[in-house]
Amino acid sequence: MPKTNPYQAVPQGPPAAALKSPPTVAVIFLHPMCNMTCTFCITEDHFDVMSEDQARDLLKVLKKENFKSVVFGGGEPFAWPGDLVRLTQDAKRMGFLVQVGTNAIALPKGFESIASIDRYVLPLESLDSAVHNRMRFHKDKHHQLIMESLKRLRGARKSVTLSTIITKVNKDGLKDLALFLKKFNQPHPFIHAWHLYEFLPQGRGGRVNALALAIPDKEYMAVCGAVKAMGMPFPVYLRKDMYRSKTVDFFWYQRGQLQRAGMNEQGKVRDHYDCSCL
Repeated sequence: MPKTNPYQAVPQGPPAAALKSPPTVAVIFLHPMCNMTCTFCITEDHFDVMSEDQARDLLKVLKKENFKSVVFGGGEPFAWPGDLVRLTQDAKRMGFLVQVGTNAIALPKGFESIASIDRYVLPLESLDSAVHNRMRFHKDKHHQLIMESLKRLRGARKSVTLSTIITKVNKDGLKDLALFLKKFNQPHPFIHAWHLYEFLPQGRGGRVNALALAIPDKEYMAVCGAVKAMGMPFPVYLRKDMYRSKTVDFFWYQRGQLQRAGMNEQGKVRDHYDCSCL
């Protein structure tokens, strides 16, 4: 795996048995396909569609390795050809905290009341709908869709993690978004955390839009630092590299083989490798 992208082929690393301190969160990339276009998209196209049987077998392995939470992602997990809700039910029965990272376009009826999904991870790039929709293309209505989904989740008191990609396009409105989220999280707090990601010039969107979106690292730190100083009522995490986390490992299938990527206990990125655990 390249230092920040778990989709591209690289030399294999050590076997899974060599890991001394397994992380607690597993992100499962079910497939690469998506039902919208994002200017910053870091996802690559060349990994496999995971079958339900493969996903279910992977959950069994994750349970044995003492993972506590699973995050189903993609691509867009609700556009996966398998039955995502049934898979979340399997994961819930196994004792995982179950999260789904989604763009909300294909949310099923009654999504806010699905008992087997503990938390949704939703994107919100700006309080300004024009700015958000400029970064995420979906009939110029994606911002409205996200806001409506968040209102329903708040009403159901369902836990939500928010994610924002910091770019030239939306950086100036970050404080306004923070002020809005402070109020929106009341009267019944439901926002679990807010992740502020630094734009990475990789993937099917980020690579071609780097010039238009990238900002200097110092500027990213300053903008995010100003938000953290506002005393938000939920944790705000700076994610300079979404694939660098000591608590998270990533799993996907490529050319029929299960792949795994993450960081070692020294905080260094491990190259991805064929996982012999299945």
